[in-house]
Amino acid sequence: MTSAVATLSMYDWPETSYAMDRLWDGICAELLDRGIDAPVALNRQEHPVSLWSKPELIIGQTCGWPYANYLREQVVPFARFAYDLHDCEPGDYNSVYIGNSDEDADHLADPQSFDFIEKLAINGDDSQSGFHVFAEITGKPSEESIPKEKRILTGAHRNSVAAVASGEANVAAIDAVAFELAKRYDTEAVSNIVVLGNSRSKPGLPLITSKANAHLVPELIQAVKSAVENAESSILETLLITGVVDAKEDDYLGFVLN
Repeated sequence: MTSAVATLSMYDWPETSYAMDRLWDGICAELLDRGIDAPVALNRQEHPVSLWSKPELIIGQTCGWPYANYLREQVVPFARFAYDLHDCEPGDYNSVYIGNSDEDADHLADPQSFDFIEKLAINGDDSQSGFHVFAEITGKPSEESIPKEKRILTGAHRNSVAAVASGEANVAAIDAVAFELAKRYDTEAVSNIVVLGNSRSKPGLPLITSKANAHLVPELIQAVKSAVENAESSILETLLITGVVDAKEDDYLGFVLN
């Protein structure tokens, strides 16, 4: 029985879980062919935050902000999926700013009026795309510019879309990949929000492995690339994946909280 663990939870929606499992089947087969111990199934029982720091982690996917700010001593980034996103280079992503009305766009366009936003939905205060991205607007860390009493912690980008659509929140920043999924599967909620713009592009979510597996990085990169190249087009289309690019620690230095 293997002790290795794997998690690809960041865009693992119920509607896409079948495709994610099939992609993992391919990755797992590639790893085993290379003599690398790998679990036959993704771990969905444990919270991904706990899995990211396990020495048994063979492949995981995390947000750039947690990697840069508290995982760098424990894991190694080695690749990024490229997603079917407009206005982003392969392997990059951005945030989609959404609101209740066009008037909200004025608050996002002018740092001086940002304070007039009453409620902001955030998926988590460790999220680059859903929280720390607002620093681009305010010019200072989001922790300083968004008072806690204005934050509505939703736990997921999908929930943030719902919070804005229902009027519970005025504004949110949504990971562009998650927003594309919401456009497919949460059409009613998306029809009740206004897209206000996009953030600047940044390196996408890194695939990581534990420092204990750092010597396997070249093989891990090739295993993931081969699995994606050989995956059925319908699986990749469901997951919005168009390819794989290499990743390294320096890609995420811009995420470090000073």
